[in-house]
Amino acid sequence: MAESDFSAGFYSDDALAIVGGDGATVVDSEGKKYIDCVGGHGVANLGHGNKKIAAAVSAAWENFAFATARHPHPIREKFLAKLAEKMPFENPRFFLSNSGTESVEAAIKIARLATGRTKILAAKRAFHGRTLGALSATWRPEFREPFEPLVPDFDFFAFNKVDSLAEKIDDQTAAVILETVQGEGGIFVAEKEFLAGVRELCDQHGALLILDEVQSGICRTGKFCAFENFGGRPDIICMAKSLAGGYPLGATAFRGDLLADKNARGAHASTFGGSVPACAAGLAALEFCDEENLAEQAKEKGEFLKAEIEKIGSPKISEIRGIGLMLAIDFKVPAGEIVKKLEEEGVLVLPTGPKTIRLLPPIVITKEEMGEVVEKTNSVLK
Repeated sequence: MAESDFSAGFYSDDALAIVGGDGATVVDSEGKKYIDCVGGHGVANLGHGNKKIAAAVSAAWENFAFATARHPHPIREKFLAKLAEKMPFENPRFFLSNSGTESVEAAIKIARLATGRTKILAAKRAFHGRTLGALSATWRPEFREPFEPLVPDFDFFAFNKVDSLAEKIDDQTAAVILETVQGEGGIFVAEKEFLAGVRELCDQHGALLILDEVQSGICRTGKFCAFENFGGRPDIICMAKSLAGGYPLGATAFRGDLLADKNARGAHASTFGGSVPACAAGLAALEFCDEENLAEQAKEKGEFLKAEIEKIGSPKISEIRGIGLMLAIDFKVPAGEIVKKLEEEGVLVLPTGPKTIRLLPPIVITKEEMGEVVEKTNSVLK
């Protein structure tokens, strides 16, 4: 019997059976190796089979008694202290969960609790998750329509268009939520002037700014969080994916004053959120990012990879865009054809739209591996 015999049917049943990996390489059940430019949709920033993460989780399990996050633990304390150093506001507070969609759910609740308002504005093309609150802030109709009616008081404006937001925001708006780099939407990067304009509008109307760094965070764009590239000033930050090097961990960071005068006890919780093994993995991941200068690696390697792809000069390519190691290639032919041919050549990429592929390789990818990706892309485009 196959795994698909037990599956709910929500995922494709023709995908590769990946059974192992090391760095930027994964191996299927037949032993074939692939250069991974999917990276677990941004989970594998620190590389597959990261020894530092594995050792941290193993050590945490050796003397582990499960307790929820209401019980303090020194490992969690060290992780939060390390993460706090990377936040853009003083006295940051954190809610720990298990995933990106959970970190967004918490952000929405924090914003509504802090402001006493309900209206949430999100960008067109946005993807924030699939639970009902996060889905309500997600744009694509095919994700939303089967589950409507969703959570009320959500509306959308055009990404990178301050005037579009100005038409929607008012004194009943609790928060504006944005991906600093729209990942699922096709790797569209927020403009510096746009983020500044959003901040100004939020301040004018007493609304909070939530920046979703679930995919763009943890060094992927050349900074720990992508908004640092553009001088962004969020009130709430959503993180997950590579936050613990692949171990499930989400975090919602927010300004310490937001709930200072609120009775927030019992407002939100997560049984597994902030577990000791997850926080051990998170601490190890943050240390690895610093020790390996991972943000600078992403910047340099992203510039190299983008430049090498541009050299291909294929008439089938219409645009290459992105920041750091978060890149998209628009084609004049169906992306599915390119994805399939590259897989046959030993390179895994991710479609994101009918004629677009997304490149999210582990940041530890070598220049030799990137050269091979470019060479094989050039080959399949001939």
